Amino acid sequence: MPTRLSALAILLLPAAAPAADPVDYGRDIRPILSNSCFKCHGPATQKAKLRLDDRQAAIDKGAIVPGKPAESELLTRVLLPDTDEGRMPPADVGHHLTPDQTAKLKAWIEQGAAYAPHWAFVAPARPAVPADKARPFDTVHPVDAFVRARLAAAGLKPSPEADRPTLIRRVTLDLTGLLPTPKEVDDFVRDESRDAYAKVVDRLLASPHYGERQARHWLDLARYADSNGYTIDGPRQIWPYRDWVIKALNDDLPFDRFTAEQLAGDLLWAREGERLGGSGWAGLAARVRHHGSVASRVATGFHRNTSFNEEGGTDAEQFRVERTVDRASTTAAVWLGLTAGCAQCHDHKFDPVSQKDYFRLYAFFDSCDEPTLPIGGPPDLEEKIAELNRQAAAARRAGNDAETKRLNAEIRKTQGQVPSTLVMRERPVPRVTHVQIRGDFLRKGDAVQPGYPTAISTTVAAEKRLTRLDLANWLTSAGNPLTARVTANREWQKFFGRGLVETENDFGYQGDFPTHPELLDWLAVEFREGGWSFKKLHRLIVTSDTYRQSSAARPAAAAKDPRNLLLARQARLRLEAEVIRDAALCASGKLSPKVGGPGVYPPQPKEVFALTQNAHPWPESQGEDRFRRGMYTHIWRQSQHHLLTTFDAADAQTTCTRRNRSNTPLQALHLANDPVFVELAGFLGKRIEADGPRDDAGKLAWAFKACFARTPTATEADRLKAYLDARRKADPKGAWAAVARVLMNLDEFITRE
Repeated sequence: MPTRLSALAILLLPAAAPAADPVDYGRDIRPILSNSCFKCHGPATQKAKLRLDDRQAAIDKGAIVPGKPAESELLTRVLLPDTDEGRMPPADVGHHLTPDQTAKLKAWIEQGAAYAPHWAFVAPARPAVPADKARPFDTVHPVDAFVRARLAAAGLKPSPEADRPTLIRRVTLDLTGLLPTPKEVDDFVRDESRDAYAKVVDRLLASPHYGERQARHWLDLARYADSNGYTIDGPRQIWPYRDWVIKALNDDLPFDRFTAEQLAGDLLWAREGERLGGSGWAGLAARVRHHGSVASRVATGFHRNTSFNEEGGTDAEQFRVERTVDRASTTAAVWLGLTAGCAQCHDHKFDPVSQKDYFRLYAFFDSCDEPTLPIGGPPDLEEKIAELNRQAAAARRAGNDAETKRLNAEIRKTQGQVPSTLVMRERPVPRVTHVQIRGDFLRKGDAVQPGYPTAISTTVAAEKRLTRLDLANWLTSAGNPLTARVTANREWQKFFGRGLVETENDFGYQGDFPTHPELLDWLAVEFREGGWSFKKLHRLIVTSDTYRQSSAARPAAAAKDPRNLLLARQARLRLEAEVIRDAALCASGKLSPKVGGPGVYPPQPKEVFALTQNAHPWPESQGEDRFRRGMYTHIWRQSQHHLLTTFDAADAQTTCTRRNRSNTPLQALHLANDPVFVELAGFLGKRIEADGPRDDAGKLAWAFKACFARTPTATEADRLKAYLDARRKADPKGAWAAVARVLMNLDEFITRE
């Protein structure tokens, strides 16, 4: 009886789309199957010997009968009531499919149940730029052409361009993370030339602060911190890696080279060193002056940002394996946008990534040593530090805590002789890598060689052992379908708050379908074929009309597209933690323009360390260092600066592909009462008095321009003037500082329109 009722229900299902509008497997069907079916009937598990990610297997079991939805067991099962044990997915596993989902399944089966490769696993090809029928003879920006075509199909129109003050504040924050000065605002507003905005963009791209802003995003991916993590959370010196990232981005180092140096800079160093004379490590002293080679070794700090357990009595091999697992999972997340770490213990439940695939990727990093590289100093210093590290490891294994403590102190003393950084180095004899049964490093399975994921590469076995340099070259090769897409999507996310693929960390079967697939492919190909240039890509995005739109909500557009996925307007974004403080530094006139160097210690309450195992030193910075950019703040993994935790900074434990943006009462209290912001408001008050015009109205207008790049409305000016007058009666000397505190505590101050 249930089967007959279900068959009748199938026949009565409404059509999801006309026959002339085929259901798209990748966009419409695979997400349904992946979310509701693949966990039990997918790549890793096939209950009842049914596999739904393979068309022929599904047909052979009768789950799908192409062209005949009423005879397809898949549809029969999903329509059963919750009380029926045969209902799929089971009631205790998942919810019933929605009527729209079942209608799509029916239409898809009627149309032949065609499967297609996952869109993200097919190498992108450059699509044709849509023609603008409304302006057939105009040259339309490629980004705008794709976005307008999508809007037109939905019956929507783009928003008008933002006003000039909003525009210069937006693009300055996005490209440099700083506020424009009042003079920069005035110059732009008064510039009537056609290329006025383009000149602003070019100036910002050439600024040394561009690299700082973009590096902060990359350091989130690299899980950068200045300490080792775990409960001891001892200090480490790796800031030269952070400075390398800033310089590389300022120099517009092509992303393929950017990738190769971070994943395999030591191998590049050895190759380039051979061309300079000498080979191996013995020739270091003769070649250390070759900056490019040394810099490429510093770049390998990307994978030295893993946590390191310093506790006595730990198993050194266990935590070496954990660091290697982190490196494999991070590489897959950053360059491929895949949750490959889910395959550490078993085949991936949703994506076609086997456990062997995972450990082939793991094998690239399994044969790495973890030395400390002195930046300058005597040539034998590196080997001295390495020897001390070996002795300390032996003492830890022996449980000799006193000797371990003594050696660690000696290591820190030796490292302190010159600046140093943590790097990677290939072992002379590679380790043999095994699949770890159930993810247990003590249970060794089959031996594997380094190799690429089979879902996106046919190269499993190679004539020679593949290296990290081979991996880096493959990641940025034209045949790799993911890297250019994943990276272009993440860069888009910086400027709109959301990627064209919203699940920026998952391009697998569980990830979202792109809102603008043709635009994403066009950007990916343009990025790759344009020389892997971040600056070119950023310039392309920020010069588009789509980027320059007003962020004001429009009721008609919101009714059709409530989440603004189709980009009928810009996004309104709360600033990130470091940028909030940087904005206060800019407005106050106290920002230090110094780029690079060791981390600094801006003021924070001593109570931060009350709940940590070790009360770490926090020598509050004075002078210029007190007013350095937020990205230079020293990061203790277990006790980050309170500004970072309050405003959703990355936790520095795992790779962070997108920060959260929360809105909490604690954030308002922080801005209102934190001594740092009170101090900076005082400096802004003095600046208003010193740099603003003589009259109060002029000073208020100047203050608005310094904070918001615009002049106040009449209502705003009147309210502030009344507040100023009241404060003068109560505290004449602190009146302007009080006004400054009001401005710094407005939502607009911490928001990028």
